Amino acid sequence: MKTKLFQRMLTFGRDCSRSAERANSLCSCSFTALAAILICGASVFTSCTSKDDNPAAPVQPDLNLAENIIGKWVLADLDGQPALTNLKTVFTFVSPTKAYQCASFEELPDGSSTWVDYADVDVAIDGNKVTLNILSSDEKKVVDVLTISDINDKEMKAYLKGSFTINGEELYTVEKPVRFEKVPVDYSVDVLGLWECTDLSGIETFNDANARLEFMMNNTYSYCRLDTDGEWKMVKTREFQDYFVDGTLLATRWKDAGENELREWWEIASMSDEEMVWKALRQNEDGTTTEQEMRWKRVEWDVEPYIVGKWLTTEINGQPVLTNQKRVYTFTSPTQAYFSFSSDFIPGFEGESVWADHTDVEVDIVSTYMTLTHPLTDQIKTVEGFFFSHINAYEFTADHIISIQQGGKALYSASGFISFEKLTADYSADLIGLWECTSLSGIETYNDANARLEFFADGTYKYWRADDSGDWTAVTTREFQNYFVDGSLLCTRWKNQGDAELREWWEIASISGGEMVWKALRQNEDGTTVEQQATWKKAE
Repeated sequence: MKTKLFQRMLTFGRDCSRSAERANSLCSCSFTALAAILICGASVFTSCTSKDDNPAAPVQPDLNLAENIIGKWVLADLDGQPALTNLKTVFTFVSPTKAYQCASFEELPDGSSTWVDYADVDVAIDGNKVTLNILSSDEKKVVDVLTISDINDKEMKAYLKGSFTINGEELYTVEKPVRFEKVPVDYSVDVLGLWECTDLSGIETFNDANARLEFMMNNTYSYCRLDTDGEWKMVKTREFQDYFVDGTLLATRWKDAGENELREWWEIASMSDEEMVWKALRQNEDGTTTEQEMRWKRVEWDVEPYIVGKWLTTEINGQPVLTNQKRVYTFTSPTQAYFSFSSDFIPGFEGESVWADHTDVEVDIVSTYMTLTHPLTDQIKTVEGFFFSHINAYEFTADHIISIQQGGKALYSASGFISFEKLTADYSADLIGLWECTSLSGIETYNDANARLEFFADGTYKYWRADDSGDWTAVTTREFQNYFVDGSLLCTRWKNQGDAELREWWEIASISGGEMVWKALRQNEDGTTVEQQATWKKAE
């Protein structure tokens, strides 16, 4: 069941997000992993040598590398010794000329670190020699030449000659035998979901037996701890929590606010619908090695018992959502819902806008996965996928994929990690009537402190201005003035004769005792954000 749910999510847009991740990896890594392992002095088994110290291995008979090298390979041995888990890297050869690589390294020869997440590698095969152009830029170049002595469907043995060059100067070279193992499985999809640790052996690591990890499609994860009341609480102090799984290699990195970045490495030994087993080879302080194991059980739960109610978007990828991008979903049952949303543009559809006032939504929930299908205009619809990581009576978080379609063809798609809060109040009835603005803070908006707004039950409103004599006059030059309130979200739109349509967005913070408070998170022209507040009194 879980695998089918994950595959449904993948159809929405994992390809496009993975392409972006590969591009980002190429831009961010200082140089890549195999050269880092084999060139830098961090290896506990060998040290760097001059390229003339060791003779090259003899040329071997033709092994049909163009065909046999295709597949996923993980570094297993260095100079005949097992590689520590934190020194491992994975190469996936998709053709005789192209490969991609995953690895995580904290310390490289030039003092930097690297996070290589599906980074492209150029490959050239000449007889039994495989040349890997791992990194080539104006500043740094990493080239590894593998002379293959043996290859089959389980392992590949080779003699490495590698070089690392900065600004044209060859700083490091290395020559040594290496062995790769072919990876028969890829757990990058199966790892998605919520897991609870059941057992931990070996030396202490950052993860422990009092933890839950939720792996998301966008290569981020959440970390939950069990508090003294027996409740699982998500750790929210971290600036980022990234991971990748390539084959069996699992790498994580994270940073607590104000602290240094931390990393951890594991190999997924086995995976089933119910249990996942991690193993790792670590190095002790005295130079000896030890094997470590962690066991995890998949946490099964359903969304349906929690979903009924009104939900407002609060964060996307850990960042607060601007008020003009917020939307409200109201689930009247696990199969029926409506949503409200105002936008003056639709990604991928220039000139289109959205005014969704309690618009019906098709809902499909299976376990912790939900699909929402709803129209944006007469011709454009949206399909959204949510894979829930957490839901309770107050909030939910989920991997989110959105596809905007026209005529069955997706013209825009995006993915991320999204958070919602449950709304306890609906101000749609309390708003009706005449209100006078008493104060306004923040950046300038269309509404100001010299205004009255009169809201009617039919979704229209009037805008009043005070003249120099203090008399209030309704503005009559507008072709239309519409609004909706759904929960706390208030959206307005209007059009002056001969002008373009205008819109504004607010959140109603409170209505009590004849006073109403609006708040909003706006974006300045320089990209920074500012909070705004407007206060209103009920006018008789």
